[in-house]
Amino acid sequence: MRHRLVAGLIHLSLSAGIAAIVFLPLYFFWYPDVLFEHAGGRDLFLLIVSVDVTLGPLITMVVYVPGKWGLRFDLVFIGTVQALALAYGVHVLFESRPVYIVFVKDRFELVRANDYPDQQLAIASNGYGALPLPWTGPKIVGAKLPTDPKEQLDVMISGIGGVDVHLMPRYYVPYGEVRALARQKSEPLAKLRERNRARAAEVDALVARSGRKEEELRFLPMRAGKEDLSVVIDAKTGEIARISSLKPWGDI
Repeated sequence: MRHRLVAGLIHLSLSAGIAAIVFLPLYFFWYPDVLFEHAGGRDLFLLIVSVDVTLGPLITMVVYVPGKWGLRFDLVFIGTVQALALAYGVHVLFESRPVYIVFVKDRFELVRANDYPDQQLAIASNGYGALPLPWTGPKIVGAKLPTDPKEQLDVMISGIGGVDVHLMPRYYVPYGEVRALARQKSEPLAKLRERNRARAAEVDALVARSGRKEEELRFLPMRAGKEDLSVVIDAKTGEIARISSLKPWGDI
């Protein structure tokens, strides 16, 4: 029994070390900062770890018998299956990673790599639809609605069908081109504080970390799937200062 326990603990240590290595690019690049917890990165990672890191060592404890015929094959098989499961989980995380944060009209939209219909990437000639999509963290861009009436109608109909302009990279522009509109549509932090009365300390901490005065900051909502987040910007420049889990619409 002692040999089995030692083998299981060694396997657990190796699995935990590999999981830690996988966590680094996941947190610092694919799902940075608040996006890890509120854009699905944490839940997917914990699911992978709970299955991959725990089942492998447990199975090793069951099959490990010193001197057993075929033990090496058993351990190689367990390790191979575990590696394949981990690779599949990382692939899922990679495919669902945030690639763009798009300012549209009066809000930001978080777009994941697998959100785009294939044809929308294919017809984007401005470079934003080019593959591979960003993999070192989401890029900040804007989206400008078309001025041609027919295109406007096409976008409206497409939006009704679930593919809105933030999923059409052919309309993307550098964020600098829409900063003025972002500043115009933004709201003072006083409203963010009012809508998150139970989290006033978090608003104070956010202001302190920004190195600015509260009146120098404003915010806009960001739709990020199941959750709405707040994008805090510089009131003068429109530069993004922070993405926060504070609710832009208030606690529901």
